[in-house]
Amino acid sequence: MDFGYKTYEEIIRVNNLIGMANNLTPPSFSKSKKYIFIGCGSSYNAGLILSEILKKQGIFAEAASSGEVLLENTADEIARKFDVAFLLSRTGTTTETLKVAEMLKGKIESIGITCEKDSPLSALCDMNYELDFAHEESVVMTSSFSAILRLFLNGIERYPISPDEYLESYDSLLSEELLKEKSHFVFLGCQERYYVAKESALKVEEMSLDHTEFYETLEYRHGPIALLSPHAHVVIFSKYREPHKLETDLANDIVSRGGSVHILNAMTDRPEFEVQFLTLYGQLLGYKRAILKGLNPDKPKGLSKSVILDN
Repeated sequence: MDFGYKTYEEIIRVNNLIGMANNLTPPSFSKSKKYIFIGCGSSYNAGLILSEILKKQGIFAEAASSGEVLLENTADEIARKFDVAFLLSRTGTTTETLKVAEMLKGKIESIGITCEKDSPLSALCDMNYELDFAHEESVVMTSSFSAILRLFLNGIERYPISPDEYLESYDSLLSEELLKEKSHFVFLGCQERYYVAKESALKVEEMSLDHTEFYETLEYRHGPIALLSPHAHVVIFSKYREPHKLETDLANDIVSRGGSVHILNAMTDRPEFEVQFLTLYGQLLGYKRAILKGLNPDKPKGLSKSVILDN
């Protein structure tokens, strides 16, 4: 396995990024305010995950894609409904998010989240978190995703959790046999882990160009399982320390139909805080499959680091 690519270096440096994110003063949240996360791609997925976790804390939070805001022209509605808008863009140059920031400017408190200094997004927002230490050379967003989640989760509680055990576990699970035999990957989860599944599917799709899907865990039985074949591998993101009986039943069903499955159980008693590291599985899988297929994970075919559109 060739690990001489920027993408791999940027995945495994996650512990260093977490340490630097811990040095920042995180956003604070109030139950008297309403929050919305806005972004595209992985940034949107981060917002979806965070909004689910904040809801569990009794805080009003939602997420929207920048594209949806533009298509539905909902900027004024957002300004009326919410108190604070978090605008996420790794590069700070994503056209759709910049347009939304322009539309919201002066109407709602806006906070930009980027991994670059002095980006166009920062110029449009009232306040900014510029995680330039999480800058990535490669096209696909990897460990910076964990750093952004850690920043916000610290605003809820500074829960001490490290990525090392997750990296080690996932690396051992992704055997050469699995990588060679499987080409169809399905990710399952509920609540915030459903959006972890969404982000994981995206990572594999971006890096290795393999066929991926994501669903709520038990919804997989209701139609999608018909596509299961010996080439399919299913990943269940469980919030339980031990597999739930229904997850085990589903896993047995998958194996009986010729597929393979990993149930990724919670490693702590605070499973909501684990979301910052669960996507490492998909990142490693996408990277290793790309190398196996002779693809360049640093510069996947048809993708760019930031989607910049003509006005």
